[in-house]
Amino acid sequence: MKKLFTVLVALLMVVSIFAAEKPFTLGPNVKYTGTVTFTLTADKDGVSFNGALSDVSASLSLSPTSDTQAGATFGITYTPFSGVTLTLSSITFSTPYFGAYYTTGKQFVNDYFTGIVYNSDGSISDWDSEFKSEFADALKLTFPAVAGLEVYIEDNTTEITGTLDYANWFSDMLLVKYPVAPFTLVGGMYVAGGYYTVGANVFGTVDLGIFKPSVDVFAGMVDASSANPKTVYGVTVSGSLSPVAGLTLAPTLKYTDGIANLVYKSNTKTDGKFAELGVTYTTTFAPVTVTAKVTPKYDMQPATPTFKVPLNELSAKVAVTPVTLFVKTTETDLIDSTMKFTLYTQADYADAMLSATAKAEWADVTELATYKYIHVNGSVNVVPGVFTVGGNFRMTPSNNGFNASFKYVLTPNVNVTGFYGTLTGDDSAGWTINSDPTWNLKLTYSASF
Repeated sequence: MKKLFTVLVALLMVVSIFAAEKPFTLGPNVKYTGTVTFTLTADKDGVSFNGALSDVSASLSLSPTSDTQAGATFGITYTPFSGVTLTLSSITFSTPYFGAYYTTGKQFVNDYFTGIVYNSDGSISDWDSEFKSEFADALKLTFPAVAGLEVYIEDNTTEITGTLDYANWFSDMLLVKYPVAPFTLVGGMYVAGGYYTVGANVFGTVDLGIFKPSVDVFAGMVDASSANPKTVYGVTVSGSLSPVAGLTLAPTLKYTDGIANLVYKSNTKTDGKFAELGVTYTTTFAPVTVTAKVTPKYDMQPATPTFKVPLNELSAKVAVTPVTLFVKTTETDLIDSTMKFTLYTQADYADAMLSATAKAEWADVTELATYKYIHVNGSVNVVPGVFTVGGNFRMTPSNNGFNASFKYVLTPNVNVTGFYGTLTGDDSAGWTINSDPTWNLKLTYSASF
């Protein structure tokens, strides 16, 4: 117990130092920002705690000497009883002839070269696993004499020895980016598996008046073997227009081949050969809003081309404060009689003190007795802004689970929360119904500096 309190006091000291408004200075040219958190948790396993610094950076700017300006940024980490450690994150400097930005991590340049993994909502999840593991620091060069020109060198963690002599002279990724209105051009090369991949991407938006399509064109070659180089090409054109109020048309034409052969591409860059037209119509007759969306698609990719008409949404929403009712149905292909209509319903209630939601989903609207789940949740502001209690109940055909929780705001920086129940998770990550209930109490402190 004495050791526990010793560590606890040490962490609280760090919290108090960083929580103050700029409590110390590191010199006239240094700026730093970040967030410090401390959590004390009690659960079935006993008492645990952790403290962390996050989103922390320090920047150093040096006064100009001669014709050169320079600066640097650092990351900060704290280890209990081991002190604070600064690690270099980046260095910048500029001259009248060129500017440079060096980072100890990778730099994103283009989805066809420096791969990113995107979530379904478009947010960034992580780097592509191969790009993440095979590349380390990166250098960006700019040139005042050529406005907009950017040259990138992504450093490969290993010096690659190619099968052919020409593959030995440059092992890293070299990219050039240059805007030519209304497009941006990115071209470059890298070595993977002992052979070069070269390519160029042109992308931008063309203003045609009422229609402003986005255009994405890529061409390249993957020299996967000396005897069988593979070509990669693709054209994607997409956009949207609203010819009348409430109606949105979103045509897409995609014709790509060999994109899968690119080693360090983002997960959004895929092969496909199709023409698609999204049609969405929304109208409101207060308090009712009706939405209908279909996406006819002609797919040229299979050996035998296919044509489908998915019903993405047919819904109605009724909003009469404080109650909102919503019902939606979907169908995989309207011209395929074997497909089933799904059904989703939701009812919400919200006022200053109470909020509640009840929702349910069915895979087949003709079999209402066989639901996928029924979920009810609610929260009560017992003391608005200070004390809140809430809970969830979820039922599936084979199981059910519940939870109850509370949050008490001691100060703007300190919260106490509690949890008990068999139901864990959330809508975005998914729900889990456990066989035994779990519980926890947490004291959380957070502050920005």
